[in-house]
Amino acid sequence: MGSENFDEPNRARSGGSDVSRESASRRVAEIPLFPLDLVLFPNMILPLHIFEERYKTMINQCVHDSEPFGIVLATGVNDVTGNVETSPVGCTARISRVERLPDGCMNIEVVGEERFHILDAHEQQPYRTGLTEPYEDDPADEAVVEPLCREVMELLHDFLVRSLAIMGKRVEKFELPYHPEQISFTAACVLPLPNEEKQAILADRSLISRLENSRAALKAEVDKLRRAAEATWKKVELKAFEDYRCDN
Repeated sequence: MGSENFDEPNRARSGGSDVSRESASRRVAEIPLFPLDLVLFPNMILPLHIFEERYKTMINQCVHDSEPFGIVLATGVNDVTGNVETSPVGCTARISRVERLPDGCMNIEVVGEERFHILDAHEQQPYRTGLTEPYEDDPADEAVVEPLCREVMELLHDFLVRSLAIMGKRVEKFELPYHPEQISFTAACVLPLPNEEKQAILADRSLISRLENSRAALKAEVDKLRRAAEATWKKVELKAFEDYRCDN
């Protein structure tokens, strides 16, 4: 079956929002909601396999209307209603590719766009929908943000290079985003963090806090990778001399 490709969303993000929190809060919209056991971040690319009938209907509607849907972290099941419970903050997903399979299922690729807060959820459709509003950062001091962002970028580069080296791949250059907001989310995307921590990062309205947390997590992971590399090299060095060992 064929694939449907869509224009890739513009991934450029402005520094702080050009729209004030007050005006942004007026952009209330009803969107389809997709509860999943994962956290989607802005600009994150995510492949999904769609097999449930209600979500096939949802995706087809989004494709027809050229509209995004919202991905929210599933947190459990309500004992009374049996409905899936979710975190109140999610991220909109813009469909960039659809592959329709012979059995009626779909493989899709989405790109995260913007965070939202759920004001109210509805179950009138075959799939859940939610009344949502944009979820934006609080103002941040650029004098603090800029050096912190550069430090996180350096650590992120180090983490990616070391991670690939352990897998036997050598890549020295990466196209990392230059915007502090996106850097804070990119670090959360690539770090091996549990969903609860990723969700806390998504819901954190303080850019400085996200960057500081990313810096601490990246430092810890880089230290682990450095120790792992040192241990590997020691084994290699010891093995290199085994052929010359004389047993007395």
